[in-house]
Amino acid sequence: MLTQSTDRVQAMQELATAPWGLSISNADLEKLKAGFEPQDQDDKWRVSATDQSQSGTISIHLARSGTGKELYVLVVKLSDGGSSGSGVQIEAITWEQNKGGIRISEEQAKKEVVIITRRLLECVFDALP
Repeated sequence: MLTQSTDRVQAMQELATAPWGLSISNADLEKLKAGFEPQDQDDKWRVSATDQSQSGTISIHLARSGTGKELYVLVVKLSDGGSSGSGVQIEAITWEQNKGGIRISEEQAKKEVVIITRRLLECVFDALP
């Protein structure tokens, strides 16, 4: 079952949302759903998922582990209204636009999510370089 780790999660203050439309593989979907829990102080990120099966989506939450500050949320649209299969897509991204005074653009937010999930979860994202 998918759940979001809510201990010490701080909501975004200056959030923005943009469509993405990135097709992903079933393998990447499973990795995103499994998430990542930090094991020690060297682990800087927590990745968790919440299932909104009524809407046929899953939200993937990326938060800093030390501060609990949520910086990114991906909305993943499942194929066939809820079953895992071909046609899985990251439909939208929501991100914190102000990271300690540094403005984060849509393009930068998408790049950071790809880098983080490739490194932590070994996602491939075949559609991206």
